[in-house]
Amino acid sequence: MQLEQTLAELKDKFARILPESASATMEGHMEFLRESGAVDRILKPDAKAPEFILRNQHGEDISSINLIKKGPLVVSFTRGSWCPFCSAEVRALNEVYDQFQQAGIELVVLSPQSFDRTQKQATTEKLKFNLLVDKDNVIGKAFGLVYTFPEDLKNVYLNVLKLDIQAANESSGWQLPIPARFVIDHSGVIRDSKANPDYRYRPEPSEVLDIAKQVIKCSAFSNLL
Repeated sequence: MQLEQTLAELKDKFARILPESASATMEGHMEFLRESGAVDRILKPDAKAPEFILRNQHGEDISSINLIKKGPLVVSFTRGSWCPFCSAEVRALNEVYDQFQQAGIELVVLSPQSFDRTQKQATTEKLKFNLLVDKDNVIGKAFGLVYTFPEDLKNVYLNVLKLDIQAANESSGWQLPIPARFVIDHSGVIRDSKANPDYRYRPEPSEVLDIAKQVIKCSAFSNLL
């Protein structure tokens, strides 16, 4: 429960320092995503996962097709290194990455942030896994995760958080993915899907690791039939 505790502490911290009006706007947008049907558009278990080839922190092209040939693939979508909650998740995943590898499971993290930001985050955090640049949220859109900022939320980020999402992503618009994590089996089918419009909550790495291990067991059993 280590990640959960870290995220809870971050939530309390920002609740104390953010202006009430800014918090209300951000809470209202998360509620809008829940009620508008945005969550319903996110790919669910048994759906075919979109294939991708994306650049990692080393400038290499990483193919999801090649990765799933080796076993289950965990794909995590984060907003960027500027987000403390996303950074906490990335660090938590990095801490257990060796356990993923030992179990025959691959992990990649996608973000729409610029390549320079991706390189800096990977270097600073000494990331062991592939941190991938999802330029213009192309893959995030394919998974049904991406939303466009309304003006009031955009104003909060610009004027309160002093953060220009369009500039951070070197993108043509103000868009981000809903944080999510998918477990994809060797045939490219999604076996588990977890996404939450409230960016302050993420599943524990150990939880997803256990699910991916179960995918391996189910696959092995199927091969015996």
